[in-house]
Amino acid sequence: MMNTQIPKEKWNSLKVELHKTWDDISIEEIERTRGSVKSIYGLVQAKCGLHEEEVKDQLVSLLKKYDRPHSSAQI
Repeated sequence: MMNTQIPKEKWNSLKVELHKTWDDISIEEIERTRGSVKSIYGLVQAKCGLHEEEVKDQLVSLLKKYDRPHSSAQI
């Protein structure tokens, strides 16, 4: 898994989306990841008890909305 950093200018909006998608995770917990995709992935998997592929698919889908043009977030 690549440890991609979410751009600061997109981080606030993405935090809200992450919380909406996985409401078991608080905004404070999401903030502690500091925008690290690897940390977000681990947090979601640990808190929500989802299968790796399910977390990966959902996270990739969310990240595509916030990804820089012509690049791709890899997990």
